[in-house]
Amino acid sequence: MTTETAATQNRIPAIDVHVHFVPAFYQKALEDANQMQTDGVPVPVWNPQKQLEMMDRMNIAVAMLTISSPGLYFGDIAATRNLVRECNENGAELVRDHPQRLGLMAALPLPDVDASLAEIAYALDVLHADGIKLATHSGGMYLGDPRMEPIFAELSRRQTVVVIHPTKPSAVPENVLAGWPIPMMEFLFDTTRAMTNLIMSRTLLRNPGVKLVLPHAGGFIAFLADRLTGRRQAFVPADQAAEAPDIHDALRKVYYDLAGYPVPGQLWALLQLVGASHLLYGSDWPHTPEPKACRLQEKLLTTDLLTEEDRRAIFHDNALKLFPRLTLAASGSAN
Repeated sequence: MTTETAATQNRIPAIDVHVHFVPAFYQKALEDANQMQTDGVPVPVWNPQKQLEMMDRMNIAVAMLTISSPGLYFGDIAATRNLVRECNENGAELVRDHPQRLGLMAALPLPDVDASLAEIAYALDVLHADGIKLATHSGGMYLGDPRMEPIFAELSRRQTVVVIHPTKPSAVPENVLAGWPIPMMEFLFDTTRAMTNLIMSRTLLRNPGVKLVLPHAGGFIAFLADRLTGRRQAFVPADQAAEAPDIHDALRKVYYDLAGYPVPGQLWALLQLVGASHLLYGSDWPHTPEPKACRLQEKLLTTDLLTEEDRRAIFHDNALKLFPRLTLAASGSAN
């Protein structure tokens, strides 16, 4: 099916919460750090005009821009701070140029916690970013690490939307998926690992103001929920049961984008776990090429697992709960 045919079928103006931008200076930084193929796939060519043209063809009203894997930390924290600031300022400029079509989920210079706290203030107060993007880990520091607590406390205080994106795990077993790209399987494992870490560390319980969005339908977390619950009950002493994290309750409070290949398995599991009210549309463009993104969009538009009311919520209405400023933009107004 062509992109034009799928776009014609899609009468719902989509809000895309999983889309990436690759400014030229960032691509140069990746080249200089020898990171162009770190995930086993090439970094795609991107520019703002291509972004808007793709959105028009796929009936995407608004796209929330993020920096994808391999992220911005390549071992030099000073360089990371500078690159993060440049990316955030560039993203904010794109939003100023196209306020009804684009949004920004700002990056942080992790694993530098102090610099990240300063960047949260700059990104949200000065650049007016729509939220914050975090990788599943930064230099091996996962999101539930105690060192991350000041970050989550500040994001919770500000009631911030936080989107997670996977990156290459801190340790990838050899000869399991030899010759195949890291995102094919390991991205889903790392998303599951990061969310499990956030729950079991009680980070989300301590910081309820964070409005969390998990990528790629949450990885395998919906399938793991019952096992986590069972093992938690088996290992937590009865007198401490009240303090143990409630796995299903935590998973029902977060949102899940449907980038990737969620139909039918992951989508079915998520509908049982959280229903359609916490699901969001994501194209994963340009890392997912447009013809493939279009086919994946078509699956969501035609699957029998969803009602038309569900589709309207997933493609459009649910995102407005997280990003109320998009109410006008998502109506389909021109840029």
